Formats: sequence, structure tokens, C-alpha cells
Amino acid sequence: MVPRGSRYAQLGIAPEATAAEVRAATDRYVARLKAAGASDDAIAEAHALSLEKPDARAAYDAEHPPLALLRLEPAWDGVFDDRATSLAALRRELERFLLDAGEVVHHPDDTTRTDFTADFRPTPLLDGERPGDRIHE
Repeated sequence: MVPRGSRYAQLGIAPEATAAEVRAATDRYVARLKAAGASDDAIAEAHALSLEKPDARAAYDAEHPPLALLRLEPAWDGVFDDRATSLAALRRELERFLLDAGEVVHHPDDTTRTDFTADFRPTPLLDGERPGDRIHE
């Protein structure tokens, strides 16, 4: 279904028409305009918007989407555009799933852990010690 006010409807073609079909339809449209006694400006305007060129056609389609009310908007989350961020989100979700299932989750380092209750090792940087302090001997 082609909206009535579109260039495709004006030419009598489908939006997926080939460049050759667009060219032939444009020639027929210009011939109809000339037969109807259209002005030179109207004929020049008919030639101005050439849908046979891929760039011009893409620009026209972007400006005049068919059935704009039914167009689907992108629904993906931007977090998955970055590989590192998406892997971190995937690890977090897998960890949550495994913990909920009662499984033990291996943490290769402290950056993926969320539970530090069993960690009794003193860490000078985190415990507020300065280099040279000797509290833990």
C-alpha cells in the first residue's frame, strides 16, 4: 500500500521498483504533464526528484516513510553496542542466575565480586593505611 501523496503514487509505482521502472514511470508522468499542457516549471519539478538514484531515493524514503504510524522504532538497548559493556552485563546476569539456582560462581578477580563478607585479608589501601605504617604484623 502506497500513501496517495507520495512520489511513488504520483508515478504509479511501488516503493521497491527498480531504477529502470522508476525511469520509465517518470518518462510516462512527464509525457502526461506535457499532454495536459503543464508549465515548464512543473515539468522541471517532475525531473528534479529522481528516485532512480540510490542516494536521492534513500533521502526521499527517510523524509517520507510509508505508513509512518506503523513504523517500528528501534527497541534494543544501547548497552549492547559496546562489546566490553555487553560482556559485563552478560556476566552479571549469568552470575545472578547461577546464584539464584544455588550454584557457586567463580570470580577471576575482585572486579566481578559483589560479596566481600568472607574477605578478611587486610588491604592497606582500603583500610586507610599509608605506606610506612606497620599496623598489621
